[in-house]
Amino acid sequence: MALNRVNGSEDLYVGGVFGLRRAKLIEDLNITHVLSVIKYMLPADEASFRNIAHLSIDIDDMEDEDILQYMPRMVRFIERALYGEGSIAGVPTGQSRKQEDPDEISQAEEQLANITLTPAASSTPGRTKGAVLVHCAMGKSRSVTAVIAYLLWKHPHRFGRSDPTTPADKAVAQALMWVRQTRPVAEPNDGFMQQLQMWWEMGCPADSDDAIEREPAYQRWLYKREVEDAARIGRTPDWIRFEDEEVTEGKDAAGEQKDVDSGVELRCKKCRRVLATKPFVIPHQGRGSADCPHYFIEALSWMRPVLEEGELEGRLVCPNAKCSASVGRYTWKGFKCSCGDWVAPAFSLQRSRVDEVITSGKPDGSAATTAGRMAALGIRMPPGAGAAAPISHSGGRKENL
Repeated sequence: MALNRVNGSEDLYVGGVFGLRRAKLIEDLNITHVLSVIKYMLPADEASFRNIAHLSIDIDDMEDEDILQYMPRMVRFIERALYGEGSIAGVPTGQSRKQEDPDEISQAEEQLANITLTPAASSTPGRTKGAVLVHCAMGKSRSVTAVIAYLLWKHPHRFGRSDPTTPADKAVAQALMWVRQTRPVAEPNDGFMQQLQMWWEMGCPADSDDAIEREPAYQRWLYKREVEDAARIGRTPDWIRFEDEEVTEGKDAAGEQKDVDSGVELRCKKCRRVLATKPFVIPHQGRGSADCPHYFIEALSWMRPVLEEGELEGRLVCPNAKCSASVGRYTWKGFKCSCGDWVAPAFSLQRSRVDEVITSGKPDGSAATTAGRMAALGIRMPPGAGAAAPISHSGGRKENL
C-alpha cells in the first residue's frame, strides 16, 4: 500500500516514501502539501511537485527519539494544509478545533467498536481547502504518529476528551484503531506511543511550534531521560532540577496554582524542620504502609549542597544548620525499596528519622501565610513576596496550623 486516505471528512493521506514516486497518483489526489517525517527532499525535476508545500522532520524510528517536541509543528502544518493559513490562530490549547456533530461522534464510536479494514470513501472535493500527504519510510510508525497527534488535537471528542476519566492510553489506542481502518500496517513504536499519551495528557498544546518545550511535564520528562542516561554510564547529570524552585508564590512553571500546603508534611524528627510536602512526595508501592521504611521525594533545593558535590550516592542531612541530623540517603542510580518498588533516581527520607504531620484547616491564602509555608519548605521567594509566617513546633504527630 503506497498511501491511504484516513477516514473522515478531511483529505488527509498517510503512506511511505514509495507513494511519492507515483507522480500521477499525487496529481490525481490533488495533494497540495507533503509532510515528511523523515529527512527527505521532493524531486525538483518533477512538475507534479513544483507547487507542493513541503515540511521535512529529520527523525529516526527509534523508541528513544524525541518526536514529542515536533508534534505542535507537524499538527500546525497539517491544519494549515487542510484549512488554509490562519486556521489555528487564537484557538485555546487543548480544545476541539471545531464543534463536532454528535451524530459524527456516535458514528466514530461505532466505527471504533466495529473495526472493518476497508478502504475509506473517496475524497469529496471542496471538503477542505487542501490535501496533505504525511509519510515516512514505510508509512508505519513516524508518519502514523504525526497523523495520530493531529487527530487527537483536531478531533479530541472522537477519542474520549468529553469524558475526563478517559485514560491517555485508551485515547491513543482508539486513535490508532481509527488510522488502522484504512492503514492496517499502522504501528508506532512503543516510545512514540508513550509520547502520544503525554501529548494527550498535556491537552495537545499547539498554539505555537515550541508549545511543547514550554510544558513543565515535557521538561520533567527530558530531565528524567538526562538522569537515566547519566546513571547508565556512571556519572551524575549535567544539571539538577529542583522541583520546589519551579514553584513561585504557589504557582508552577505553567502559571497554574500549585498547592504546596496540601495537608501532609514530612518533618525532621529532631528539629521539626519541614523537609517535604505532599506535592513533592513520589507515590510508590509501599507508601502508607508501616512496613515500608522510606518516603521517596523529588530533588528539593535544600539538598543542593550535597547533590552538587557530584557523587552518585550519599547521605541526606537536615538543612537546619543547628541540627544537621541524618534524615535519609540518595542515589542517582536508584534502588529497590524493601516493599518491592524500584525508584530511580531515589531521594529517600527514612521513616524512622521523620514525622508525617497531618495539618488541619486550610491556609488563609494571604501573602504572609503563603510565604511562611514556602519558606518552611525551603522555597525561595521573590523580594517583597511577604514575611515568613511562624510554624508551630510542637512535637506531636498531628498538628493544627
